[in-house]
Amino acid sequence: MLKGVDIGGTFIKVLWEDGRTEKHLIKDIKKDRDAFLKKVREVVLSGEPEGVGIAVAGFTSREGKVFKSPNIPSLDGVDFGELFKGKGVEIAVGNDVTLAAFGEWFFDYRESEVLLLIAVGTGLGGGLVLGGEPFFGVCGSALEAGHHIVLKGGFPCNCGRLGCWEAYCSSYGLQRTYRELGGEDLSDHEIVRRAKGGERTALRAVDSFKEFLSLGLMNMVHIFNPDTIVLGGGLIDSMLFALGDLEDKVRKLSEALPASCLRLRFSKAGEFLGARGALAYIRRVMNRY
Repeated sequence: MLKGVDIGGTFIKVLWEDGRTEKHLIKDIKKDRDAFLKKVREVVLSGEPEGVGIAVAGFTSREGKVFKSPNIPSLDGVDFGELFKGKGVEIAVGNDVTLAAFGEWFFDYRESEVLLLIAVGTGLGGGLVLGGEPFFGVCGSALEAGHHIVLKGGFPCNCGRLGCWEAYCSSYGLQRTYRELGGEDLSDHEIVRRAKGGERTALRAVDSFKEFLSLGLMNMVHIFNPDTIVLGGGLIDSMLFALGDLEDKVRKLSEALPASCLRLRFSKAGEFLGARGALAYIRRVMNRY
């Protein structure tokens, strides 16, 4: 039996080949590197799987070493090949959104020639699938879309740069925008709840999020000319009420030729987006199409 594992900052999520799911809370131990990695090993090896795909947030090499995880620092420098060496299980590791993009293609969009996934939650990540193959780049760090600059000298990003797309389109980006507009220091969930209830400041924060989301997507359309853009992640899922006209907005911002080839969709994978992608990837590695 194969399974996909998505290592996040609050939960480790698991999707088995037979459809079973698991959620393991790690929020309280994620800053304790030893305890965190012990839990990762436990979750990955539990149930004696034949193979495990592991989705990791951050700059992850094709060999499975995490060079930097801006939102999960305990993963910095972790080499998953060494972590599971000699354990008798096939391990395939990749950036969480790259693998999630492959999961979208694998399960839902096999007719797509160029599929781009943008996932927005704690941070913002991108993944690309070309002709049915996940695109990792030379080192494995391709499509760190959240760290392209959309406003020079803008808000600080968790990566340390200024004006990144993620600094505006992420949970912490939405929170900061709300504060900048005169609101309280609230969680992204509460801001979205207030926006749904019609609060003016919350609605303005959501509109700002949407403008920056549209701008970044236009950039992606011009660079990659995808036939399919899929949006997913917890923050996207919670904001669907405000995103119904997003495809039209992106088309209007983009040049006519790439816009004519484009469709924009929302992922159906929910909170197991990364785990589903990791499962798809280990199935590919082990030739279980």
